[in-house]
Amino acid sequence: MIVTYETEHYIFHFLENSLAERDIIEIAKYQEQCYNKICDCLGITYQRKIGYWLYNSPQLIGDIFFDGIPCNGLSVTNTEGKDIGRIVSLSGEQDDEFIIEPYSIHAVYEENIKCIGEHEDTHVISAQLCEPDSAFLCEGLAMFMDGKWWGIENKAWTKYYKNIGELYLTSDIIGCDEDDFYELECGKVYPIAGAWTEFMFQTYGAEKYLQFYCCQEYLQSADKIFGKSLSQIHRDFDNWLSEIVITEEISSKIKEKIGK
Repeated sequence: MIVTYETEHYIFHFLENSLAERDIIEIAKYQEQCYNKICDCLGITYQRKIGYWLYNSPQLIGDIFFDGIPCNGLSVTNTEGKDIGRIVSLSGEQDDEFIIEPYSIHAVYEENIKCIGEHEDTHVISAQLCEPDSAFLCEGLAMFMDGKWWGIENKAWTKYYKNIGELYLTSDIIGCDEDDFYELECGKVYPIAGAWTEFMFQTYGAEKYLQFYCCQEYLQSADKIFGKSLSQIHRDFDNWLSEIVITEEISSKIKEKIGK
């Protein structure tokens, strides 16, 4: 049976007797903190409650959204998306059916995977401003709010890739289409996007960055908004990374995680 727990900004849904049910007070408190952090950073007040569906395994999400490919979490924002209105099940059983709605989050919460935090909430909340064509910008904003990838700061990952000569040219991938972006190595491009977004917020401030985020014509708009081309901004980003220091311990942890 599906159980519901409602807070000021969320409606959580989870299975009876699940780990999510046991921990729902802590989950809800944490997500409310994330909500406030995101809204404060973006300077907005979100206009609706967020539907948050908590699953027992990645396979359940994969079966619903990705043709059986396991997934830890995703957000649904597009009101015209192919998944909107589908009747699916939180457990795979008919008794636990529900309808997929826009502006909802679907995440795994079990012993080994607890896919909660800022990331998917950022996608949903920022969609109130706009939904950029650039996957790099969308994931970059979410990763900036996360701050970390696999427990290590985005900028540490990014400095590591710079050190080994594998730093993506951000000016090249901002405008690449969604399919091409998601074919890139996620363990590389996600933290790079997050670090770049942090750099942009620090350098230009939230107002200018969000103007760029919502402009859609990125190549043409960078000069008008920032007074620099995306290529020049990447060089500034590269210089910013040069000032970042990562310890040998952090480098070793990254090497261990990526195997090189």
